[in-house]
Amino acid sequence: MSDEKPTEEEFSKEDQENFEKNGLRQYGVYSAIVFQMLATMGLAFWGGKKINDHFEIERNLLTIGIGFLGMGLAFYNLLHQLKNIQNNENKK
Repeated sequence: MSDEKPTEEEFSKEDQENFEKNGLRQYGVYSAIVFQMLATMGLAFWGGKKINDHFEIERNLLTIGIGFLGMGLAFYNLLHQLKNIQNNENKK
């Protein structure tokens, strides 16, 4: 094969299966999900703290509330992405 992008004929089904079963590719997919979760939760707690400081509330109620909301969204996103991965694997 040349250095150019392979055409449909050059990239066989066997090559496609090897690409999809590649351990580093799977590691990349799952680690990206983890970083998305961390970013979502971190931004939620950080934003909650900023809002809490803006309204000068003595207790950290907004920090905790918005943080837990961010955690819920992160776990919902996790389950949704894992379901999509499982559906893609079952189609093959």
